Amino acid sequence: MPENRPRNYIERLPEILSREEDSVSHLDPEMLEILYPARAGNELTLSVVFGPPPADEGNENRERYQRAISIAEKSRGYRTEGRDRSLRHSAVYGVDEVQKLHELFSLVGDFPSCEILVKGKKVPYARELWLPFFWFFKKDEA
Repeated sequence: MPENRPRNYIERLPEILSREEDSVSHLDPEMLEILYPARAGNELTLSVVFGPPPADEGNENRERYQRAISIAEKSRGYRTEGRDRSLRHSAVYGVDEVQKLHELFSLVGDFPSCEILVKGKKVPYARELWLPFFWFFKKDEA
């Protein structure tokens, strides 16, 4: 039996569609790990997820919210979900972007809607444990 003979029926078929997508940036991190485990980033990332401040709070929080949106839009993995009062912004930062993460968190950290995700997932003590861990990588501005 020749060595170059296909082992199964699937290998005999011509490739009509590529087996991988060119860009996977639109995929949710969990879906990316399931579909393309080799392409999933193994880098430790933190995500800041936040929504608008409560409606009864002052103008200062609205200004902080607008500044936070402009910072989050510049992150490597910015997404939004929902509309109006249920709108949620998500910004992903790696270890090399701790300064930007700190800047964003200092603006929205006290909002009731603020959540911290580790590698795109909710984990216990993300705010109390993982954020301070990331602050070790923060460079002092001298």
